[in-house]
Amino acid sequence: MDKVIIAENLSLSYKEFETIISKANFSIDAGSFVFITGASGSGKSTLLKSFYGAIEPRAGSLMVGGVKMNRISTGKLNFLRRHVGIVFQDYKLIKEWTIEKNVMLPLIISGYTKDVSGAQVQKLLGHVKLIHQSGKYPPELSGGEQQRVAMARALAHNPILILADEPTGNL
Repeated sequence: MDKVIIAENLSLSYKEFETIISKANFSIDAGSFVFITGASGSGKSTLLKSFYGAIEPRAGSLMVGGVKMNRISTGKLNFLRRHVGIVFQDYKLIKEWTIEKNVMLPLIISGYTKDVSGAQVQKLLGHVKLIHQSGKYPPELSGGEQQRVAMARALAHNPILILADEPTGNL
């Protein structure tokens, strides 16, 4: 089975002498469903951030979807992010955009036509039972509804990898 993530002696930190994760070794097979658990502040979100390039490895190596995350170029990072779906802990919905347009964002970035994007968004909003909210804006929804919008957005472009930080926190 192909490995979608490979970490070798991976160390992550935000400051030079404040290591959050030290010398981690693991791999994740394509098609796997993996939960990362631990106490608050133990580095779960930091690890997820490294998977989509928001934090670079301090030491060791990290490969995600065949892309080496150490000193990754902007072009390769953009390529990777077009193939990853992310449900952020705080959702990161655009407050000035409708729910429909928020879900459409990855499709817009990937260059899909309006017809294809619209059909995909309607399907996903139906799946998360929010089709009736498509014209509303994020502040008009409950926390759980916003989280379902974030999940639909993460799935919109049929990603090869889905990362979810506290995906059931408000559900």
